[in-house]
Amino acid sequence: MKSRVLLFVAVVAATAGLASAESVTVIDMTGRAVSLSQPVERIECVYGMGTFYVYALGAGDRLVAAWYPGVKSVSGAPVALQIVEPRLASLVHAGDPNLEEMAALEPDLVIGDASRFATFAEQMGAIGVPVLLFAPETPQGVVDTALALGAALGAEAAVRAARLTADFWRVYAAARATTAAMPQEARPRVLFLGSSPLQVASGAMYQTSMIAAAGGVSVSEGLAGSWITANLEQILAWNPDAIVLASYANFSAADLAANPDWQSLRAVQTGRVAKMPRVLAPMDTPLPESLLGVMWLSSLLYPEQATFDVRAEAIAFYETYYDYTLQASEADGFLAP
Repeated sequence: MKSRVLLFVAVVAATAGLASAESVTVIDMTGRAVSLSQPVERIECVYGMGTFYVYALGAGDRLVAAWYPGVKSVSGAPVALQIVEPRLASLVHAGDPNLEEMAALEPDLVIGDASRFATFAEQMGAIGVPVLLFAPETPQGVVDTALALGAALGAEAAVRAARLTADFWRVYAAARATTAAMPQEARPRVLFLGSSPLQVASGAMYQTSMIAAAGGVSVSEGLAGSWITANLEQILAWNPDAIVLASYANFSAADLAANPDWQSLRAVQTGRVAKMPRVLAPMDTPLPESLLGVMWLSSLLYPEQATFDVRAEAIAFYETYYDYTLQASEADGFLAP
């Protein structure tokens, strides 16, 4: 606990001058140094995951346009998101951003996807709108994104970024401590499935690092690329000890258990098949909520050894970073299945 407090105090001290600064320079994930006039009052987030960093850092009221992962309209948004963001109908966008439309909103800052919007960033920059680009796919990338945006959005946001970073590393340290003495070959082998039963996460994806942090080994960690379509024969050969379904999967654990093709798998036979909970955003993606995903995975893989009270942690997390009180059913969704 002492080290967490020291980290928090050090970052607060380093960022105390942001409140009076006329401008700050922030390095984004592409290495670009971007100068931002302070304060940043109007934010466009054309990077869906980035939107949730803005909320977590206490700057959601400054959004003038936003993208949300898997959400194209209010009707498709989780109820919790509609509560957190009552302006959702006027903010939500989908698809590629339109330069003229985004410029007309007169943003002070645009947050974009480094893997997709380099050209868009150049075009906005040409008309005097600063753009920060992010695409974290590692735990360190999540922390770096939070700290960079904290520096961009002012002193209060920087303090919240420091707190979020401390919480993030606390969770990772505790999860790793659970299995620190366990040899790699003894750890549970985990299959992570996406929107369909044969869609598996590659080794380069954030899901793989979450599994590792929770003390598991991804059976598909040797695959390159992004989501990979595997065949059933490969999945049967992997024969995982546990199967995790993304919250956006269009099937359930019960569906797999009822499918004769999957019933010979060790994970199905032992009942270690579970879908990740969702409140605001998919927590298997590189955004603040993913620290809850690591806790949930740790409790799933090591129900006897894991030290997290995931339900209590989730309640505190959403209250602290999103000013949202979990409903009982939402909180119960974090209990180990």
